Amino acid sequence: MNLILKPRRLVFVLLAGASAALGCGGSATSIAGRDASTATGGAAGANSAGATGTGGNAATGGSPPPSTGGTSQSTGGAAMGGVTATGGLGQDTGPPDANFGGTSGTAGASASGGSLIAGSTISTGGSSATAGTIVEGGSTSTTGGKTTTGGSTTIGGSTATGGKTATGGATVAGGSKAPGGSTASGGTSAGSTGTGGAATAGWVTIHNDFFWYDDTGAAIETRAGCLRKFGDTYYWYGLFAWQDPKAWNDQTCYASTDLVHWTNKGIALHVVAGANRMDVLYNDTTKKYVMFLKYGGDAASLGFATSSTPEGPYTLLSETQVDGANIGDMSMYEDDDGKAYLAYVWDQTGPNRQHGIYRMSADYLSLDTQMYLWNEASREAPHIFKRNGTYYYGVSETNGVNPSPTRYYTATALTGPWSAATMLSTPGSSTTYETQVDFVLPFTGTQGTVYMFDGDRWLPTGGSQGGYVWLPYQFATALMPTMPYYQDWDLNVTAGTWRTFDSSRNLALGKTATASSQDNTNVAANVTKATTYQNYTATRWESAASDPQWIMVDLGAATEIDRAILKWHTDYGKAFKIQVSTDATTWTDVYSTTIGATYSVTDVTFSKTTARYVRMYGTQRGTTNGYSLFALMVLDDP
Repeated sequence: MNLILKPRRLVFVLLAGASAALGCGGSATSIAGRDASTATGGAAGANSAGATGTGGNAATGGSPPPSTGGTSQSTGGAAMGGVTATGGLGQDTGPPDANFGGTSGTAGASASGGSLIAGSTISTGGSSATAGTIVEGGSTSTTGGKTTTGGSTTIGGSTATGGKTATGGATVAGGSKAPGGSTASGGTSAGSTGTGGAATAGWVTIHNDFFWYDDTGAAIETRAGCLRKFGDTYYWYGLFAWQDPKAWNDQTCYASTDLVHWTNKGIALHVVAGANRMDVLYNDTTKKYVMFLKYGGDAASLGFATSSTPEGPYTLLSETQVDGANIGDMSMYEDDDGKAYLAYVWDQTGPNRQHGIYRMSADYLSLDTQMYLWNEASREAPHIFKRNGTYYYGVSETNGVNPSPTRYYTATALTGPWSAATMLSTPGSSTTYETQVDFVLPFTGTQGTVYMFDGDRWLPTGGSQGGYVWLPYQFATALMPTMPYYQDWDLNVTAGTWRTFDSSRNLALGKTATASSQDNTNVAANVTKATTYQNYTATRWESAASDPQWIMVDLGAATEIDRAILKWHTDYGKAFKIQVSTDATTWTDVYSTTIGATYSVTDVTFSKTTARYVRMYGTQRGTTNGYSLFALMVLDDP
């Protein structure tokens, strides 16, 4: 992301929602003369998501941060191996309807470290139960697909696979929960707000094309940032108020135990020189969290800040050029051995003319050795991840804040040799679904690893909304991923698996919907129609511009249910209830909120109940228009 290279007037709608080269490390400059400010507004560190532990050991392949409420597990350096079960590829394979071809091999067990057996591929055509479970390193089902239930992991002291519980791991304030289980008061689903719950049985649903909100209903602002897991908590960092480059002074931090319900932890770092493209790693030697920044503008220095807690406040320590030149976009990668690496765009021969990889010092606070340099221009958003012993170095095109394709180089060592760049396969899109890649984060669990892409959707151009796109990579071949688009998909971080969101789970699909009022064309029946991510905005329900208003779905018969999903238009409900009934006369509240938001998803799990009718009952509109929904979905999840 280089805004200055592509100046333009941005109109906003506020919606809530090669050859190897060796070099010398640049010398660091004291930051005191340039930026004497300290972090303001940062949340207190010791009391977030449980009491801070004393440094639990990491899971295999990661650096062990002090646990903030329980287990310790590295996000950057988890071992990518794993034994494949007999019968085939099993490595990040797509759902059964992906049609990758071939039948399962009969000797699909991997060698130590998770290498694939040549030629074994996923079975074709087998529809899996509950949309199919995709396992990195797991087995391909032979009859109908095997669905993992993904054991729950309690928050606040439980031991992660290969890890050790840190001393003093306390329960998250507001109630402990397993990933994807019931939430504490104030929890909601991805992109929604209120007091509901998340998906059951270890699964959470990621909703794309809608905005993300914290537990107060405020929009999450983490542009050009990173997602890291320290202890049992995920931390999502990034740029605040990105639309005003003059205001690039604050790096925000949000915390979550399930990737769905987010709490704003405040400003992690405040600077006066401006910064973006930040990243955070934990250093096991110094016992400090280190924040790395593209510091001082678009052509910038590499800045360093540290904190004793993941959420900060961070103290800015120093800045340095990289071998005497400014850098553009950058990110950090921590390898299995705990060493850290900078992926960066380099301006030594001109703006965005080169990009490369640099190893950091043991304390992560200075540059050590240049590992590799590409003499290739017009690339930005560099990032690294590792799978089955292969490194992936990814970049986007230099295109301002406009979306662009994503390319990957691969190698078995960071010093190369690296392959030629290969375009990421994104079926139906030449611009990575209107995004610029930010990071790829592995989720390693008991059954495999999911590699999740995060893209910043700076300027939606195709009608879709939402500032961030999260999607799972699928490895149809031994090396290169493909990334089909899913507006909704399920992630099980405990198991390290994912699955498509099967529309047949929606008990309201095609059923009769009625409402207290409706617009001429925006009728109630639209909320139960089948749509895709390409056309979901084409049909919606709109009520009269008054309070109260309601919309009801008749399931046709009394049915066990435990979940409802509302997808809101710009004209949203600020205060509303979800109610259930067996006779459409006597109603029981299963959810209530007063902090709804525009272009949000309300995804609520409640105690299993029997009902024939489900309705949204709105008592306060968020705009002067009526209430408007794209979809009202009802489910009975296990």
